[in-house]
Amino acid sequence: MNRKQWIIVGVIIIALIMGMLFLLNNRPDSTAPMFDGPVSNLAYCTDEQVKPCVVSFGIDADGNMLVNLLLPDLFYPDFYLKITRDELDISYECQRIAASLNNAYCIGENLPPGEVLHLMLISTKDEVLLAEGSLSIIGLAFPTLEIVISTAVPTMSPGPTPTDFFDFVLPTQTPVQFPTQVSTPPSYP
Repeated sequence: MNRKQWIIVGVIIIALIMGMLFLLNNRPDSTAPMFDGPVSNLAYCTDEQVKPCVVSFGIDADGNMLVNLLLPDLFYPDFYLKITRDELDISYECQRIAASLNNAYCIGENLPPGEVLHLMLISTKDEVLLAEGSLSIIGLAFPTLEIVISTAVPTMSPGPTPTDFFDFVLPTQTPVQFPTQVSTPPSYP
């Protein structure tokens, strides 16, 4: 085969592969694994580590509430958090933490501590209830200074260095003069 025929064969093979990939990606998702297990009880994390569980509640730098969760495994379905408070449903967007995929956080409206709230983890794909429980927010973790400070820190003009400061505050040492001994020439009788 000459070069032209090889190019035509290559283009046909690439077109077939692309077509197969397109068909595989656009087929109905009937074979996708669905979560059909029992609804888990959602509670605070304990020594028994029943998962999923709530690790903590916190506040981010913008005043939004963060709910930190521990998940049972890496294959736990994507979900969002719905909190029911006084017959009102509030949705929280959730995402896994890249450094530790068994951990996730949900962010949304700030709620006051002390009230008993009904929390529900709901699958984003098919709206299946994954876990639920009634919890009271017993405390809120506030962001640390490193989280609050923006990455663009304004530069300031350099101030006095510690040596300049101490030179300014402390008086300079004056040399102490000791009397010098003058050697006297020996005397003759």
